[in-house]
Amino acid sequence: MPSKLVSTVVRLDEIAYYMHPVPVTPHKTASPILQGDHTIEPCTLLTIGSTFPEREQLQATLERFADTDDVWSSAFLLSVVLQMVKPGVTLSETHRTVLRDLGVLTLHVLDSSDAALLQPEGPYFLDKGCLHRAYRLYPDTAAAFMVATVPDVDGDGFRSLDAAAYGEQFPGALTVAVPSRLYSVKTAEKPYAGTRLAIKDIIDLKGLKTGASSRAFTELYPAKDKTADAVQQLVDLGFVVVGKLKTTQFADSEWPTCDWVDYHGPWNPRGDGYLTPSGSSAGSASSISSYQWLDYSLGTDTLGSIRSPSAAQGIFGMRPSLGAISTTGVVPYSSNWDTIGGFARTASEFRGLARALYGTNGSEDRVYNKPTKLIYPTDYWPSSNKESQQVFEKFITRVEDFLGSKRVEINLAELWKETRPEGTDESIGKHFHHAFDWSANRDQWTGLLKPFIDQYTDKFGKVPVLNPQVRFKVSYTPTITADQKDKGKKLLATYHDWFYKNVMPPSEDGYSDSIMILPWTNGEPDYRDKYKDGPQQFTGQGFFFYNVGPYAQCPELIFPDGSDSTAVGNTSYTSKFTGKVEQLPAAVGLIAAKGSDVMLADFVSSLFEGDASQLANLNNGWRRFKNAEPPSRQKYGGYGWSDAECYTFTFGLVLSALETTVVSTTLDTLAMHFDDARDYSWIAMAYMVTFNGFSPVPHPIRVLIVNQAPCFSTQVSPMPLAASSSSTPVSPLPLSSQAFVEQQNP
Repeated sequence: MPSKLVSTVVRLDEIAYYMHPVPVTPHKTASPILQGDHTIEPCTLLTIGSTFPEREQLQATLERFADTDDVWSSAFLLSVVLQMVKPGVTLSETHRTVLRDLGVLTLHVLDSSDAALLQPEGPYFLDKGCLHRAYRLYPDTAAAFMVATVPDVDGDGFRSLDAAAYGEQFPGALTVAVPSRLYSVKTAEKPYAGTRLAIKDIIDLKGLKTGASSRAFTELYPAKDKTADAVQQLVDLGFVVVGKLKTTQFADSEWPTCDWVDYHGPWNPRGDGYLTPSGSSAGSASSISSYQWLDYSLGTDTLGSIRSPSAAQGIFGMRPSLGAISTTGVVPYSSNWDTIGGFARTASEFRGLARALYGTNGSEDRVYNKPTKLIYPTDYWPSSNKESQQVFEKFITRVEDFLGSKRVEINLAELWKETRPEGTDESIGKHFHHAFDWSANRDQWTGLLKPFIDQYTDKFGKVPVLNPQVRFKVSYTPTITADQKDKGKKLLATYHDWFYKNVMPPSEDGYSDSIMILPWTNGEPDYRDKYKDGPQQFTGQGFFFYNVGPYAQCPELIFPDGSDSTAVGNTSYTSKFTGKVEQLPAAVGLIAAKGSDVMLADFVSSLFEGDASQLANLNNGWRRFKNAEPPSRQKYGGYGWSDAECYTFTFGLVLSALETTVVSTTLDTLAMHFDDARDYSWIAMAYMVTFNGFSPVPHPIRVLIVNQAPCFSTQVSPMPLAASSSSTPVSPLPLSSQAFVEQQNP
């Protein structure tokens, strides 16, 4: 008889949570560990050592919970489970008073003398005597996810999330579950414990199908029995996978919305919200540009699939050196080109991801010297868009100042003429016109499309339905001969040797002496509603700026450009949708020699190390930088807290005003707005914003500690609690009663 798992969604005020169906227990069985038949009761698990913590220590612990976790909130203080490390610890009346002052109604005491079996502190649901982990649910408003995931019941692999929420606010949006960060403790073996990750849906995840944005491909092949090597490497370091992300079909070149037939393309939150997300790693970029609750995403880059979405959505992303990490477990295009890379919002975070993906032999602790040369190819500079070039110039000047040397101008086309191999009399563009086309497209046919079509036809007696671009590739790729593929590989070898002899010296032990800078945006909007006469029939023919690095197997990191609070790395355009002036991201690509992936990420991070500039830390949504965000909190998006919550020990008082001075907030001022202000330890923030046209101009933030009174007065009304898996709501616990229930584990 198959086992039964019940998916339960719990609403605490406006926030939805998923209760994992498999209980956790300090014992070897899943039998109840606590007395009582409480049904779906939110609780906070605390570990108690030799003595019960003093009030200040307990408050500090809960402050840490609030500061580091978006799952835990004051709603989980209705009930507390004390996990006793040492037997014999007694609770005095003073200790009970402290808990009552925090709003705790029910106390459970659990004797866990075996430290190896202790559970992590944090938010849980107590159901019929068993503790279940709590996951916060977020709506996928950007349509970036293909499927949300949670750990499988046996902990080995993954399964899809069988839960939904926020349908009334966001119809049609997938729901994504994220575990509490408090469950994960960073160690030497797992330095990234609790770091949230989502992966492109051409990368295998054990227990789930890999769909590659094809309904037919998904229908044909079963769930994977092994996780891709690169993902497993990150999981072993502590990363937590929360879902798989949308991609163009088979990671080919597609434009929304006309080419996205089987599935709808993700949304790019920048500008007017109707710009292309680019591709092929569209969902990977959209998830990072849209959601603060997601730390990283993985994508792939064959000829621009990481770099182009990064530039379009104004985030950090890197195509690594060819072969920098295993691509086993990835739907292939061509082994001559396929790479796995990541996306992040901040330079320092991207540095951490690069070290997790590409660091070897202790390179995690290595400090690299600065490059000494900045290569500025005049084939692509200056930008034809004057506003873009002004933004780029400020950034390039900053790089020059950091390096202590001026840019070195070269012209690749002219340099090729002067230094090309003997017997080669063609221009660089003509000579390498078919380098990608021949070396990659035959592989796509023989290694992916032909076997898939043959197997699907054999099983179902019909050919699979394919998106327009892939249908074109089915007619084109078989025409590439084996001889042409060999010629394509020889062309790549020629370019590789020429590049490292004449353009940039090879890296030495992971260090690149030179970096090259390229423009990746032109200041023009690219809308998602364009329709064409037919598929773009992209084959990769030609030689363009996005070929420069990959042809030499170099890493290229997209840097969302900008250097001051007025430019903030954007260029303006008048939206055809809103009729208003909107902002486009500006981005550059930084190329280093093959093998210097970690060094390149380190360089970008160190470029703004210790700088509070918006460049070092991007935000989500319609603008990229922190100081350009509208003064509002996102209930369901990246900031973690509902306006209805008390933010535990921190309350952000966000004031939008037309004045340019910062208002000094006092306890009396707070008391006028909040009747119970004196019952809390409020931290009041005055965030003053003026609006100049369509560009918010930021002003300083003043933070004042107002008072140190105990938090969570019992006068605060409880958040309503209901279990969505049942038609009968669970009654809230009455905070008006002063009865304090204490239960001791037998």
